Amino acid sequence: MSQSVVVLLQPGAADWEMGPVLPVLSAYFGATIRTASPDGKSVKTMGGTLIDVDTGYDTADVQGADLVILIGSDGWMTFQDEPLAARLKARVEASGRTAAICAATLALARAGVLDTRPHTSNSEPFLSENVPSYQGSGGYRDVAHAVSDGVVVTAPGSAPASFAVACAALLDPERQAEVVGYWNMVRGEFEALGTELGAIWKP
Repeated sequence: MSQSVVVLLQPGAADWEMGPVLPVLSAYFGATIRTASPDGKSVKTMGGTLIDVDTGYDTADVQGADLVILIGSDGWMTFQDEPLAARLKARVEASGRTAAICAATLALARAGVLDTRPHTSNSEPFLSENVPSYQGSGGYRDVAHAVSDGVVVTAPGSAPASFAVACAALLDPERQAEVVGYWNMVRGEFEALGTELGAIWKP
């Protein structure tokens, strides 16, 4: 039976943050993807792509989905939705697998689910300055890749590849060989180019 993934989008969603993860989960792991926006209306991404979402936040199956993913956008910076925050908190407390990248980590911080678990984001000040109630500094990991505790995955906006890998591992941990295989494919690109971008500058 196909596993279900609910993706919470905001207007201005970062294309590069959803680009690696959604095809991996859908095409390679067979997940059914459903998208949601705050009001159920279409959203235009940061790259100008118009996404006709399936539903709104209020009717998205946040509780029943096998995985909920929050994609980054500047829209999360000031977004307040107490019912959604309560649903996200209840989901995580019930060990419901949940992932957020970039500014979408603010939604998890506002829900209080980052206070007692290892996590990352764009920076610790990014969380503490935008979410006054955030109390998770002790669990913050200042790393350039996704962080997972087996229930919640978080990542900075600069880490869409490791975010995709972590989400795949979260959704289907029994398929470890395939998760590792995907990571080995992705990381080869960066390692081959090196810090000076190598072949890109060559004619």
